[in-house]
Amino acid sequence: MDKKQVFNDYIAINEILVVDKNSSSRNRLMKIMVDLGAKRHMIHTAGHLEEAVQLIDTKKIGIVLSDYTIGGGSGFDLFKAVREKNPNNKKLSLILVTSNISQSAVAKAAEEDVDSFIIKPYTLQSIQENLVSTIASKVQPSEYVLRVEQGKEQINLGNYSGAIEILKSAQPMHPRPALAIFYMGQAEYLQEQASQAQGSYNKGLAFNNIHFKCLIGLYEIFMRQEKFTEAYQVVKKIAQFFPANPERLTQIVRLAVRTENYDDMQIYYEVFTTLDERTPLMINYIGSGMYIAGKHNMLNRKFTEANRFFENIAVSCSEFPKFTRSIITILVEYDQIDEAEKYMKRFPAGGNQDVDFMVSEYLILAKKLKNPSSLVKRGLDIYNKNVRDPAFLKAMIEAMVKSGYTEEKLVDFRKDLAS
Repeated sequence: MDKKQVFNDYIAINEILVVDKNSSSRNRLMKIMVDLGAKRHMIHTAGHLEEAVQLIDTKKIGIVLSDYTIGGGSGFDLFKAVREKNPNNKKLSLILVTSNISQSAVAKAAEEDVDSFIIKPYTLQSIQENLVSTIASKVQPSEYVLRVEQGKEQINLGNYSGAIEILKSAQPMHPRPALAIFYMGQAEYLQEQASQAQGSYNKGLAFNNIHFKCLIGLYEIFMRQEKFTEAYQVVKKIAQFFPANPERLTQIVRLAVRTENYDDMQIYYEVFTTLDERTPLMINYIGSGMYIAGKHNMLNRKFTEANRFFENIAVSCSEFPKFTRSIITILVEYDQIDEAEKYMKRFPAGGNQDVDFMVSEYLILAKKLKNPSSLVKRGLDIYNKNVRDPAFLKAMIEAMVKSGYTEEKLVDFRKDLAS
C-alpha cells in the first residue's frame, strides 16, 4: 500500500495529541495536522505533562507530537508514560519536536522510546514527510524491526538462547543495529552472563555512543556488581545528554556522593533548578549532596567553594531548616562566625523556639560570649527542652568546664553526648 494512503487511513481512526508549553506553537502544529487531513475534533492539545497523561487515559491516542521540554518534565517523560499505558500498541507513533541538532542526536539515541523527531523551524512539507514515513514504518515494520520484536518476545518467554540467535540474525539487516545488540545484551544479562552483556552494550555504544538503552544496561550491570565508580561515569553521561527527571537526578546525586565526586554537585544543582516540579524527596537529596560537597570543601579549607554550596542550599532548600542548622554548625566549627550569623536570617520568621534555631544560635553565642556562666544558663534552658544535639552538648559542656563544674556533675551530660 502507498505510504501516503497508510498515513491517511491511520489518522482517520487515531486521535492526535500535541504537547507544547507555548500555546501558539500548539495551535500551529494543530493547524498543520488539520491541513494534513486530520479531523479537528480528533486533535487534543496540552501544555503540561500531567494534563497530557490525563488525555492519554481518556482518548484513543495514536500519534503524540511533543516538544522536547514541556511543563512538568520533558517529551521523554511523556513518551515513557504513554508506552507504560499502551504496552501492546505497536503502531503508536511518538514524535519529538526538537529545537537544535544536539536534541535531535539525543532523540536518535533514545531509539525505540522515540519513533521520530522534527527539528524546528518546521514546515507543512517537512512534517508531512516525517509523519508519513514514521507511521508507514509503524504500520508496515521492516524485517529488522520484526526480528527485534521476535527476539523481545523470546526474552519475555524466558527463551534467552533463542532470543540471542534471533537478535544475531537481525544485526546484518540494519547499518547501525544498536537496538538489536541491546536486547541481545539483555538476554545475556538474564542468563547471568554479565561480561558478555557488558560487551554487547559496549558494542551497541560503538554504533551510537549515547544510545540510551545500552547506557542504562551498563549502569544496571555496574550497580549490581557494586562497581559504583563505573556506574557513576555511565549515569553522569546519561545526565549530560538526556533530560533530567527527579528520579534519575536523585540516583545521580547519591552516586556522586558515594564516589566522592563532590565538584560535580554544582552541575546537578544547576540541572535541579531547571526542573519545573521538585519533590520534597528530590529537594532533600540535592540539599544533602550539596551539604556534603560544602563540608568536603571546608575540610580542605576551600571556604569560598564551600560557601557557594551552602548558599545554594539556603536558596533552594529553605523548607528544610535542618540544612541551615548543619551549615551554621560547620561554619562555627571552622570559626566562620560572620558567615554563620548571616545564615541565622534564613530561618523562618517566628521560629525562635524551634530546635534548629535554638541550637544554631547557641553555637554562635558559644564563640562570641566571654562569660561562660551566661552560656551555661542559656544551654541548660535548651537542654531542659530535651534538645540533645551533639554540637550543642559539646559547646555547653565546654562552658560548664570553664565555669568550674566538677566531672561528677558533668557525668550525665557526657553520657548524653556519647549516646
